[in-house]
Amino acid sequence: MRSLFSGKCIVVLAAATLLMSGVAAAMPLLPGFAYGTPKSEIAGREGAVVGKEAFVESVFLKGVTWASYAWTAQCHFTAEGLTGVTLYSTYSRELLNHVSAHLKEQKFQLLGMIVDDKALDMISLAKVGGYGAFQKRFRELTRAKIPQKISYEWFDVAKIHQEHLDNAASLGQLLMLAPKDTLQIEVTQSATGEKLEDSRLLIHFFYPVMDVSIRSQLHSPNDAASGE
Repeated sequence: MRSLFSGKCIVVLAAATLLMSGVAAAMPLLPGFAYGTPKSEIAGREGAVVGKEAFVESVFLKGVTWASYAWTAQCHFTAEGLTGVTLYSTYSRELLNHVSAHLKEQKFQLLGMIVDDKALDMISLAKVGGYGAFQKRFRELTRAKIPQKISYEWFDVAKIHQEHLDNAASLGQLLMLAPKDTLQIEVTQSATGEKLEDSRLLIHFFYPVMDVSIRSQLHSPNDAASGE
């Protein structure tokens, strides 16, 4: 997956991983899951399954409720603790619309998309040609071929200064100015067959300023049978 961040930004943001500490552990990813939680605590929960082989750093849980819907959760860990959670379920247009409406209600903003390996930075495109430029670029990408994966990049911007939101030239630049507890929720429709309609819906919760260097190492639940 192509990153929305520039190389320089990745270096700056990756350095923030050194800040993982007690204060980070109080940062909620979603209800019941806090950044930095020890793997042993999650693995000890009822019904938890510790992954094996490529998923040895993951713990799987079924029946996790978010946005009034039950999901299967994949919890991602490093030696320091929990760094992200991915919820996944069978895709439907109704469920995607429900998730999008829920995020809007929670005051998250959609600031980017990724179509297969092509990143669309809504901030930089808006600076060039307004929202119309973003729509045009999206149509170009989806008309060229049927995408196998579309990701919607939502951000909790409540703690970001409005001046930074107004003046940032790109999403990468905005995140260089954002506080480390800026939560990102990536909503992905990922094809499991030949058609995009035969898909899973994945909801990935993480703190990009804290662990952007970890993100590229995460394994997709599409490749995990059940974590067993």
